[in-house]
Amino acid sequence: MKTALRTVLLVSPCLLLAACSHSDDDSQAEEARLQVVGQAPGPTPFVANLTLSLDDFSHLSSVSYTIAARPGTFSKPMSTTFTRAWIERTGAWRAADRRLVIPVFGLYAGYANGVTVSAAFEDKSTDDEQVSVSTPAYTGQAAVYNTPDVRTARSAAAAPGFDYMLIKSSDHAPVVLDTDGNFRWLGAEPYSSPSTWFSGDAFYVGNAAAPELRRFDLTGAFTNVPLASTRYTNFHHDLSAGKKGLLAELDANDGGVPKIESILAEIGTDGAILKEWDLGPIFREAMQAGGDDPSNFVRDGTDWFHMNSAIYVAADDSLLISSRENFVVKLDYQTGKIKWLFGDTTKHWYVDYPSLRALALELTSGKAPIGQHTLSVTPNGELLLFNNGLGSLNQPAGTAPGVTRDFSTPSRYAIDEKKRTAAEVWTYAPEPPIYSDICSSTYETTPGNYLIGYAATAGRTRSKLRAISSSGQIAFDYEYPTLNCATMFIAQPIAFTGIVLK
Repeated sequence: MKTALRTVLLVSPCLLLAACSHSDDDSQAEEARLQVVGQAPGPTPFVANLTLSLDDFSHLSSVSYTIAARPGTFSKPMSTTFTRAWIERTGAWRAADRRLVIPVFGLYAGYANGVTVSAAFEDKSTDDEQVSVSTPAYTGQAAVYNTPDVRTARSAAAAPGFDYMLIKSSDHAPVVLDTDGNFRWLGAEPYSSPSTWFSGDAFYVGNAAAPELRRFDLTGAFTNVPLASTRYTNFHHDLSAGKKGLLAELDANDGGVPKIESILAEIGTDGAILKEWDLGPIFREAMQAGGDDPSNFVRDGTDWFHMNSAIYVAADDSLLISSRENFVVKLDYQTGKIKWLFGDTTKHWYVDYPSLRALALELTSGKAPIGQHTLSVTPNGELLLFNNGLGSLNQPAGTAPGVTRDFSTPSRYAIDEKKRTAAEVWTYAPEPPIYSDICSSTYETTPGNYLIGYAATAGRTRSKLRAISSSGQIAFDYEYPTLNCATMFIAQPIAFTGIVLK
């Protein structure tokens, strides 16, 4: 097997010989003679389009690129592979002039990026080209990410267990940062993005002002898909993977009555409505079955529930839903029946309703979730969430709003459903304490490594990204100015290198 290796600055000896021709023993890479012949800016400084020439496309298997890491950084280099199927499906190959155009995304803005373009062929031969891609500085609405206040820089001393993170915000389109704090990707339009899900080849963003789903491809460009129901008015908070589609937190209007942050729907990426869970009727039925009057708990037209996170749990075909006002609730996916509730037992829901008390888990150690955000389930089945510590804001007059703490932490719980107990088995409580009363997030990246997004610290004027390594060290710590959740609503680790587009 022969491997052809050239850079775009080198001239092939074949071009110097008038009678040059392919030899019978040339590899497919040598016959194809890959060259980078042009580049053009993409919709943002983080994207460029490269034009490649190929003498022979017939045996090409894939094309890939790798962006060289900046000196002194530790995040894995950004790389993407375009399979032949993707090339043919998207029309990237122009047979008439033997040109192939690929987007290179994940570039550093305001920098001369070293990019290696590789072509792979059916006979396993490869051809590599080196090209420099210079990008302009980014100066748009999300420029706050250009200059983090680095409290702890990433180093070889503590690995965070991941390399890229998705920032969801109430002020701009989805952002991708690397773990060195470099700004690496942005959606091309300045839309709010708390309700964002990364599929591996696109970002799906729920519109906070209309019942439509936006799909940002990896160039940053987007298309809109309306939901297949006029009942819904807008998306809010988060978007996550469901059993068959995406779990969308939606507002609705039923006969002129607003349903505020109390409806979860599973939707397709085509806008189809696959299934719905309206928490109002679910709780009314459970409370009435337990002998309670639900009228002062379920209050349509008010933010009585405040859903801010929902995830599907395949292990037992269930849903976990965060009600910031009340508790974490587990529902059966198929029936919508309440399996358990877990939260602050000094609140209205527990104090005043025996039917709901009967569904509550008993906390056996640690602290209860209060005002929580971003639910996830760890590989061993434990519940992880960001424990904000802010008491209820929308309870009926004269009822118990529960405890408000002066600190926030990630909290991890082991739940025994047979014994109906929950124990806090891990938390991170630095000194001095950090308080982020709204928004915010925590995720386990790899076993024992955590990304914590404190969205609104210092009186809701600072956002903090902190990663904790499995040894308990701070792997990095970056801060940004904010107003409420404008800079960061949720920070989530994502696989943004080694992408394969099919």
